[in-house]
Amino acid sequence: KATTLLICVYGIVKEFRPATPFLTPFLVSEYKNLTKEVVYGDIYPFWTYSYFLFMIPIFFLTDVLRYKPIIILEAATLTGTWALLVWGQGKLQMQFMQIVFGLSSAAEIAYYSYMYAMVDEKNYKRVSSYIRSAAMIGKLIAFSLAQILISTNSGSYLLLNQISFVAVAVVTVISFFLPSVPTVKVDKQTRIRAIGGSIRSKEDEKDDESDEQQPLSRNAVERTKMSSGVRMYFSLTFRSLSIYRTSPAVLKWSVWWALAACGYYQICNYSQTLWISMQPDVDHVQNGIAEIANTLMGAILSFGMQYLTIDWGKWGGPTLAASSLLIAALQITAAFTDQIYLAYACYVGTSAIYHMLITAACFNIASLLTSSNYGLVFGVNTFVALILQTALTFVIADSHGLNLDIRYQFIIYGCYFGMVSLVFVISIVVSCFHKPISQSSIT
Repeated sequence: KATTLLICVYGIVKEFRPATPFLTPFLVSEYKNLTKEVVYGDIYPFWTYSYFLFMIPIFFLTDVLRYKPIIILEAATLTGTWALLVWGQGKLQMQFMQIVFGLSSAAEIAYYSYMYAMVDEKNYKRVSSYIRSAAMIGKLIAFSLAQILISTNSGSYLLLNQISFVAVAVVTVISFFLPSVPTVKVDKQTRIRAIGGSIRSKEDEKDDESDEQQPLSRNAVERTKMSSGVRMYFSLTFRSLSIYRTSPAVLKWSVWWALAACGYYQICNYSQTLWISMQPDVDHVQNGIAEIANTLMGAILSFGMQYLTIDWGKWGGPTLAASSLLIAALQITAAFTDQIYLAYACYVGTSAIYHMLITAACFNIASLLTSSNYGLVFGVNTFVALILQTALTFVIADSHGLNLDIRYQFIIYGCYFGMVSLVFVISIVVSCFHKPISQSSIT
């Protein structure tokens, strides 16, 4: 209980960053004196590139170093990010700020993996709910405070960043008090089951019920996965990727995850720049309202998904196709409108759809995996999304690429989600023709 409480406190304070909804207005204000073209063409792309580059080493170092050092790294780099925002000046230092923030974003994987090793599996769903709720609470308080300070002229963008800096500095202190994950000595057979289980499906586990061996808990898996040696760990980790070949359902949801996450990350990264074009006075913006609504809607829909009784095997494909098409329409609307509140609504609607379906993707994929390869599949999906986002950023946003006007960028994001919808429409059509063929060949 003490560990859970400390993790929740860590999550609340970590997300208490009131400066987040006003990052772009802050950078183009008199405090930093950067143009919006420099911000989205020369500064923001560095977050995508650094997140992508740091993702691979962090993914493996999280296991090798047993989580806590990477959690400390996340907190320390958040502190570095806001130190640069408060005291840094010029394009070069803001680019370095985005690199540091990219490292922090990559290191966040340790925070969510840590609870697998520290919490008993029977309590995982409840603790997971606590942790996600804690993050939402931190964001809601931060965004509400930020909007009140800006709307009432009680505070400046600089003050919001100073408050954020204090919060993440406190998080760094808290991270040192998190309990370390203990090293567990296990016999050879247990090590084989701990790591080898990652290339097995749920059906394989059912076939082994006659062996009278209890399946390892996620807690045991996370604590023992490095005990067989680094070479064996890497070998069996890569063998685990066969799950994409053996399970079409995992492949379908993972494809949507990677494609949708790529587009959603891009939308989140550049929405404030789009909104600036609709806001004549950058010192008085209402971005906090959009983020408050976004956080509330995401929390409600993510929580409510567990109560929906949908046959995802039958309706998953059509739902993904229709939802992607709706996101496409929302992004094209945002690109053409001059009404800031309509643009906010498009952003909140897109986020709501994404959070709802990413939650569905998580539990649909998890229901088809063994406990030992959740992290691998989720990590691979995120990594593929980052590869796609890196390419998209370089081609259309980076100053070394096309460096398109921000409105044209959002037209492309809309077309991108239209293509995602088309992919799943084609998949549905192919599967409809494939089933009769397969059945006739059997008869």
